[in-house]
Amino acid sequence: MSASVTPRPPWTVRVASFSAAHRWSVFTLWVLATVGIFLASLAAGGTAAENAVAGDDEGSRYESGRAYEVFDASGAEDPGQRLFLVVSTPSRTVDDPAVSAAVSDIAARMGQLRSTVAGEPVATFDPIVDPLLVPPEAGLVSPDRSTVRIIARVPGEGGALDERLEPVPAFVEQLRSDYPALRIHALNNSLANDDIAALVNEDLDSSLVITIPLTFGILLIAFGAAVAAVVPLILAVTSLLAAFGLLGLYSQLVSPVSPYASQLVVLIGLAVAVDYSLFMITRFRTERRRRDKLAAIATASSTAGRAVFFSGLAVMISIAGLFLLDDPLFRSMAVGTISVVFISVVGSLTFLPAVLAILDGGVNRLRLPIIGRSREEGSGAWGRVVRATMARPILSFALSAGLLLAMASPVLRLQLGQSDFSAFPDSVDSVQAVALMNEKWPEGSTLRLQIVVTEADEVATRTAIEALTERVLAIEGISGPAEAQPSADGTVAMLSYVMSGSQNDPSNREIVREVRSEVVPAVFVGLPGVQALVTGDAAFTADVVGFYEAGMPLVFLFVLGFSFLLLLVAFHSVVIPLKAILLNLLSTGAAYGLLVLVFQEGWGAEYLDVKPGVIESFVPIFIFTILFGLSMDYHLFILTRIKEARDRGLGSDAAVERGISITAGTITSAAAIMVAVFAVFVTLELSIIKQLGFGLAVAVFLDATLIRSVLLPSSMRLLGEWNWWMPGFLSWLPRITIEGESDEPEAGGADEPSSVGAPQAPPASAG
Repeated sequence: MSASVTPRPPWTVRVASFSAAHRWSVFTLWVLATVGIFLASLAAGGTAAENAVAGDDEGSRYESGRAYEVFDASGAEDPGQRLFLVVSTPSRTVDDPAVSAAVSDIAARMGQLRSTVAGEPVATFDPIVDPLLVPPEAGLVSPDRSTVRIIARVPGEGGALDERLEPVPAFVEQLRSDYPALRIHALNNSLANDDIAALVNEDLDSSLVITIPLTFGILLIAFGAAVAAVVPLILAVTSLLAAFGLLGLYSQLVSPVSPYASQLVVLIGLAVAVDYSLFMITRFRTERRRRDKLAAIATASSTAGRAVFFSGLAVMISIAGLFLLDDPLFRSMAVGTISVVFISVVGSLTFLPAVLAILDGGVNRLRLPIIGRSREEGSGAWGRVVRATMARPILSFALSAGLLLAMASPVLRLQLGQSDFSAFPDSVDSVQAVALMNEKWPEGSTLRLQIVVTEADEVATRTAIEALTERVLAIEGISGPAEAQPSADGTVAMLSYVMSGSQNDPSNREIVREVRSEVVPAVFVGLPGVQALVTGDAAFTADVVGFYEAGMPLVFLFVLGFSFLLLLVAFHSVVIPLKAILLNLLSTGAAYGLLVLVFQEGWGAEYLDVKPGVIESFVPIFIFTILFGLSMDYHLFILTRIKEARDRGLGSDAAVERGISITAGTITSAAAIMVAVFAVFVTLELSIIKQLGFGLAVAVFLDATLIRSVLLPSSMRLLGEWNWWMPGFLSWLPRITIEGESDEPEAGGADEPSSVGAPQAPPASAG
């Protein structure tokens, strides 16, 4: 007679039980580790970020980047940077003696400005082009003669360049003070990126000031107790600190990161850390009413804890699809978001059990009246919506799907691009300089098409360059004067032509295509050894957009394929994963469509303080990967409860109604937190962060309302038992259990959070 063997508890239970048994040690170790990683990154130099406005000389994988490599490899001298000082008079012209005298004085003072480089005083600018002393065809005086551009070169690279530029902002401010009747703005890449970097940091600080109190308020409503509401914030803040630390160390040891990476850590980290805490604490409070503390922690870790683990894994693998794109800045954003999700999952499985063991019943202290009252499980507004939806499944499905498709339709007009100076807030001086120059020089002023030609010292090549210039200047949208800059050894030439409009204009993208595919091959057809590489901001933007457009299908297939396999193995059905993918695509498409309406076509732009323009090239793909990961959270929690009810004997329709109804409150509370966090980022100044925040807020809102409460139940009602169909040839697939079993029947009660926005709907324990 064999002795019965007690099954070993899941590893999440073993980890949680250990953490609970050694609660003070785990608590202390968690705080020391998360804060220590952050302090270590500060000691290493903090977070090294790339420029917010990318230059066309970045990225050797593009033709526009290789052009600069070829030019520099030929022994190019120190390129330095150009600085435009734009001087404009509102009511007079440069023909006025007083105005011309002011311009001449400003140019002279620029020549006298000194900087300290390596401890030695040097001229800040060398050379300086006075617009009043050059021929009119140079184009430094605007057609209406009200504005001039003083062009100066700032020598040096890296730290030397930064030292030379150090006195420039104060110098420009002094000029404004001395000439209050003139508009004076400086345009320089390094100065602009410094201003934008400061703006990113200010936005990061202001976002935390808003999101943390807002999140606490939602948690207070959800839990009905202040202590329970504080615990998720502690996990979130410590997870953010550790993620900032890892991102900083990565930037110092591997490569500089995107300037938006820290914003994304906050954007995603605060949402997932609080959500995972919500699910874990909810289950603990439910279980604690019928068992002792350690048993309640074990059950919560076996159920909600395992669901958090698999959900976090789904989010991380989904975002890992971004590594398929060979872009170091994009990779750094993926590193930051994956880090904060991973840390949040680890904290949910270790730190939270330790804190719950310390607090025990104290987690319910400082309860709020009314909000914390007992409610019957599955009742309330969302329960009624689900029942009404399943009573009329065809009508419900058709109306909601039609609405989402209508929202998604503007995506057909999607125009991807890359942020230039015009996309940033007007508080940046360089943005004002660009706006003024675009106004005064509508034919173009600073945007250039550049062509790097090798073997430029050969007679045949020089003849071809003359023909090239003639053909390029004949293209509409291109104007002179044409400039030719030789390399130091004279073997390579960089030809430069003025382009009208912006780097994101489709017409300029077409010009780049035409020059590359038609003009250059035709001109250099008889010179096989000559390279002619097209570069410039418009070319760089065309290359970047083409890179993301080519990479999107691969990332989409990776994320969709992973989502399908995970749900296939978890629920042993081919219908459930296919339907989940289609529903997620609907919410994603709707988010894309609304993104186009607001940020590209300007619907409601004045209310959201949005500058209509292009959609940043990486935003759609980033929204897609993050949204699919986050959507898997809700889908796994809901479908697990549906499957659990079905496995206990309920029919398909009854299981669907029960599973969705009893999770509605928790899902709504979790979604409300995410939507609130993402929506705060729409109020910030940077357009890219606005786009990400808006897209994710809209998608999560639609996912938690129309998708989960209408389309999911109506589609499952229509399919009936077909929801669980699995072809026989796939019966060999292994079975994994997303959520462990509780040895008690499902029950609701006072300790479950209310649904934000539907106060009568109580959620069941998470998962």
